[in-house]
Parts: sequence; structure tokens; C-alpha cells
Amino acid sequence: MIVAKDSPTSEAARGPRLRIDAVASSAATSALTHILMSSPLDAGEASSAPPGVEPDRSATAAGGNRLRPFQRIGAYRLLVRLGRGAQGEVWKAVRSEGRDRVVALKILNPGLSIHPRRLAQFRREAERGARLDGPSLLQVIDAGEVDGCFYMAMPFVEAATLQDVIHERRVRRGGDPADLVHPLVELDDARYYVEIARTLVKAARALELVHRHRVVHRDVKPANILLERRRPFGVYLCDLGLGRDLDWATSEQMRDGAGTPMYMSPERLLKAPADEILSDVYSMGVTLFEALTLGRLYEPVRNVPLPALASVLAAARPRAPRSVDPNLPASFEPVLLRATARDPRARYRSAGDFADALESATPQASRDPAIEPAPGPRRPHYLSRPNAWQPDARAEIG
Repeated sequence: MIVAKDSPTSEAARGPRLRIDAVASSAATSALTHILMSSPLDAGEASSAPPGVEPDRSATAAGGNRLRPFQRIGAYRLLVRLGRGAQGEVWKAVRSEGRDRVVALKILNPGLSIHPRRLAQFRREAERGARLDGPSLLQVIDAGEVDGCFYMAMPFVEAATLQDVIHERRVRRGGDPADLVHPLVELDDARYYVEIARTLVKAARALELVHRHRVVHRDVKPANILLERRRPFGVYLCDLGLGRDLDWATSEQMRDGAGTPMYMSPERLLKAPADEILSDVYSMGVTLFEALTLGRLYEPVRNVPLPALASVLAAARPRAPRSVDPNLPASFEPVLLRATARDPRARYRSAGDFADALESATPQASRDPAIEPAPGPRRPHYLSRPNAWQPDARAEIG
């Protein structure tokens, strides 16, 4: 998805007024629901709602009415609710101004919009997503507020998550019939290894672009990588809900422990001072390990209380890739070992270096027309309507 937009200046991107002049994508998705709902406010992932607040899991529009199909939110008409979580709801919607475009509309729970920290978090996520533009990034194409209803719009793509693919490959390896969530599920092992490597190369290139914008992801994992089911079989690194701006965040914010423990680097698990870029590289390495071997980097952890999980994982010994999958091509093992090194100084210095090494380690394979991406046309761009949040709306993230 190569898109064109008028990039905001660095001052505008960081300023309190959110003004998104972005591209609309014609792609459309169900897996994006999971991405949008996997937020810092979801139970089991990172933080919870503010103290003393029990979030209402059904978002409401202005006036306290429940969101409903065909309701209008600014320029958007809601079609189908795709999912809900502690942070709000995600709807399939169509933008009715200009050319009709189907989008995934994330609507903040109104119970959270009254809390400056949560509202600032939502805004900052939208601002980050608006300025990050690349072939494997799903850009926020519009965001704003209508009568107290805060939302952001993203392309709606027909896709599966990498986690979906891993799960179905596990089912298939166990001898049970697997759902065809994506063409990758039915490939023979040799071809699967190659295609997974190519997929992670694209995801790592996207991560490198995020880092070039002085943003760290902090939640790289299979569930946050989308694979289009149809041509051109795009790969998208998603969900910057836990991301941080390196030029803005304090050291305390960087050590807040937010993330998904099984994919966090040892230093982040221990809330120690860390190079967040190298921590992202580690998470990408763990994701590659799981996607290739279908196993976990660490032995399964059972019956461990959640407060103790971080220290248990930080001290665990990672498994050798070919001890998990003896059929894994040997060329992948040094890449995996270096990317997931416990010592950050031993890892690849950037996501780009990781992508280069993985690309070099990938065995050559004949091109499969059923899998190989076909070049797609550039998508047209449009300017969003002027519904930006106003300067006095800015709040500090704690």
C-alpha cells in the first residue's frame, strides 16, 4: 500500500492541534477489529481503566444514546459493529462525503473521554498513526470529535492476523482440519518458511520506518501483524496504542511495563533502563521465532501469578529454534538467536539490519502465483474535513 499525502511538519505533527491531511485506502478488514481493540486499556494486555472507573463496554453517542447501525458520526455512517473493548467500539463505517469509502472507525468510550490522561493517549495514538505512512503501515486517515464523541478512522482491509495463521498451522500440524484463514495455512513446510520470512521482512521494514519517525512500537507480536487475504497480499504492522515518541516520553513512561509479556525483552520485563528500539527488535525476533517454529521462545509458563510472570520470563532460558522445529532451515537459526539475544548489545542494531539479515537467510524458492504479491495501483488521496481537535484539548500523558 504505497500512498501519497501531504506530510505535516514535525511541529504540526507534535502540536496540540490534530489536523490530518491523509490518504484514503480502498482496502477493507475484519482482523483490523482485533488490532484496534487490542489497546493499552484492554484487560489482560497492559493497563486498565482509571482508578475508580468501571468502563462501559458499549460506547454511546452524544446525548447518551447507544451507537447503532446507520447512525452518523460526523461524515461517517455506521454500518456494522465489529467489536468492543474497554477503550470503546470499532465499527465498519462508510464516509459519505465525497467518494464513499469503507473504513474501520474506532470510537472512544465516552466514560474515558472525561479523563485527560486517557483522552490524551487516544489523541496521541491518532496523531502517530496519521504521520506514519508506508507500504506496510495502516495510516490513520481521519480523526476528530463530534459532540463529545472522539473517533479515528483507518483503512478497512480483508485480512488475517499472523496469530490466526500460526494458530491454524498448529491445528494442521496436529492432524486436525484447519480453517483457511489465509493461503499461507495450506502451504507445505518448505514454502511456508519462505513466505513467513518474506512477511516478517516487510513487517521489520515497517518497524524501521516507525523508528525513523522517532517512535517505538512496544507491542510487536503476531496479533499485531496483518496479512491481506487477497492480492496484493499486503503485510501491515499495526496498533501503536502502546507506542511512545522518543523525543517526548520520560524515562519513567518508558519503564511503565506496558506490553504483552511473552514478547517483551528481558530488560522491559524488569522495567530496567532500555534502548526501546532494541527492545522492538527483540519482539520482532520472538514473533519470527513463533511464526517459523509454531512454538514459544520459552517453555510454557503455567500456574504463575500475573505479578510474578515478568520476573519468571526475564529469567527464563530461551529455547534453540531447531530444538522446537528440527525441520527449520539452518540458515534461520543465527538470525533468530541474534534477534532474541538477552543482552541488547548482542542484537541487531536496527529493525532494518534485522530485515537485511532475514532476507539473506531466506532460502530461494520458486515463485508461487497463488501467494506472490501482484503490484497494485497507487491509491488516490483525499483531504479530510477540518474537524481537528482544538489547541486547548491537549493533555499531558502521565
